[in-house]
Amino acid sequence: MEKKSEDQASIQSHLYSLFVPQEILNSFSITSIEEKDEDLFIYLVEKEDFIPDNSFDSVQNGYMNPIELNSFPVSGKRCFLLLTRRKWKIRGSSGSKSYTNTYDFALEGTKATKLFGSFLKEFGL
Repeated sequence: MEKKSEDQASIQSHLYSLFVPQEILNSFSITSIEEKDEDLFIYLVEKEDFIPDNSFDSVQNGYMNPIELNSFPVSGKRCFLLLTRRKWKIRGSSGSKSYTNTYDFALEGTKATKLFGSFLKEFGL
């Protein structure tokens, strides 16, 4: 019975990954999906091996607040991608300086993925 459940979870994860731009999936992994009324929330966390500066020995130092992006609607539901980035610090340092990766996933001036934002602008929305 457990195998079937794992297979279903894998299929569901794969299906939802079709709604997330590949450029995001290269750096983030889907951790959960939540459906609420007319909304679909896809939660993603930055992959652990994306350390921002490999020139020093670093250790993870928590997470940043999620970035919310709008994406194409799915089955009549608004689709939101919530991206959580990791924070890093130099191993052994006592300072409060953290390092993070920066990404350019949104169309400038919007909270929409580049492709969805371009689609909306094309139709003057």
